[in-house]
Amino acid sequence: MDYNFPAIDFDNFTATGSVNGPVLAAVFAVEAVVGFIANIIVLSITLYQRKSFRQPSTIFFTSLILSNLLDALVYLPMTTVATGAEEWIFGSTFEQKKATCVFSGIIFWFILYVTAAMLAAISFDKCLFIVKPYFYKRFMKPWVALIITVIPWMITTLIMILPLVGFGEYGYHFAYGPCYATFEKNMVFVIFRFATLFIFIIVIIVTSIWTFCFTRRFIRDQSAIAGENVYHLKKMKLFGIFGSMLLAYGTCYGASFTIGIISLTVTFSEEVHATGVFILQLNIIATPLIQSYFRPDIVNSLKSFKNSVYTQMKKLQYSPPTPSPT
Repeated sequence: MDYNFPAIDFDNFTATGSVNGPVLAAVFAVEAVVGFIANIIVLSITLYQRKSFRQPSTIFFTSLILSNLLDALVYLPMTTVATGAEEWIFGSTFEQKKATCVFSGIIFWFILYVTAAMLAAISFDKCLFIVKPYFYKRFMKPWVALIITVIPWMITTLIMILPLVGFGEYGYHFAYGPCYATFEKNMVFVIFRFATLFIFIIVIIVTSIWTFCFTRRFIRDQSAIAGENVYHLKKMKLFGIFGSMLLAYGTCYGASFTIGIISLTVTFSEEVHATGVFILQLNIIATPLIQSYFRPDIVNSLKSFKNSVYTQMKKLQYSPPTPSPT
């Protein structure tokens, strides 16, 4: 995203605008820490409940958790430090700063593409589960889900590597803290890159509409054969886990990209852009919270942990004191 930041020195990566860097850095740091903790908890429970990987949906949701951790452990820390320092401090020379800036931007685009691909995979998985439940049980095995998950990571990696091997070039844009990578000097590559993202979005839209059309019939006629599944719409009916995630990602990414697109013709203040980045990064907190509410394996584990803590507290509260030796 090529934002308009006139108060920036591109020669030495120093931001001189009106955004309060330390305050914004503190906000980013809170998002990174909370997001890391929430995603680690969900990932730990998922790995502990290894049986849950028998459900293909668990593999897709875990992939989203991993992309969130990449954000919380790599992109957000670099952005937080640069925002607080009010300059890009990663590197001692201009070329080193440019390289690390581009790397940070690549990570951002990588996370965006993987997220879109996983949402498309989840949408397709949910659609197949609801529209063709018998076929779903025969076809959608864990190893199939794993292949579907690995392919987008590989495709996204290839897309991000191509400019590094001469197929186009990477440019950069440094703002008040975040670094953005741009793609230059190869229109074919730019078209291919955005076409790939567009395909993911089209899959999400088409399968979501198709799912919605069949959901009422599924609730009435097919729920008896569904068994316990993360897509079994007992909560929030038509909305469910995917609808909640789509709303969260749509809000987080939509706000940032809307600001970015409008800023091509309208000059916004840096505070507006900073607000967009803040909203965008809330997705790494929203995703594990939504999974914790809807996924049966996570819900049961959290309930078990809560009951265990409650039982231990009761024992400590009512246990008689140990008599001291005379």
